[in-house]
Amino acid sequence: MQDLLTYKEELIKLTAAYNKKLELSREVGPDHYDPGMMENLDQYKGVYDEAIKQIVIRCELKGLRYDNRTANLEAMAVGDDVSVVRDANNMFNSNNFSVSSVSGTSLGYLPAELCNALAPLYDAGCASIISSVITYIEKIGQRSRYAKQGVLFVELIIKLRGKSECRKISERMHLHSFFTLI
Repeated sequence: MQDLLTYKEELIKLTAAYNKKLELSREVGPDHYDPGMMENLDQYKGVYDEAIKQIVIRCELKGLRYDNRTANLEAMAVGDDVSVVRDANNMFNSNNFSVSSVSGTSLGYLPAELCNALAPLYDAGCASIISSVITYIEKIGQRSRYAKQGVLFVELIIKLRGKSECRKISERMHLHSFFTLI
């Protein structure tokens, strides 16, 4: 469980970092522009409520340049639910989570730093994603003519579990894995 505590701390730190981006958006003027570094800061969010063991994270999806994902945004709207699925077989990051529309259209991936903190907790049954929804879209036609991809932000509500709950779920997962191997 010690390692899982480290991952939980990393996830909470990352949550605070997302919130700092939101705070920074309030400090810089609307004319401030630093491509790739300061865009859409006001769309980020990070809140950890320790009393209910819940994290709310709003982040930008990655990988929209590939597999026609920018075109896939055309059918999406703010408020649409999305599906976040653990993608342990991803060849670039075994901690990956893919994001798709409810109908299964690929939209992108959660950022690697979020995946790396969340995946061990998720795999051990210590965290679950209880809600995922689109909060911001910039379709390619709304962007500069030099833009190569759209922009998509999703908000995740993540429920954390205590050590005892986590251990019970983890044990059930191992027993299930054991019985499926037999």
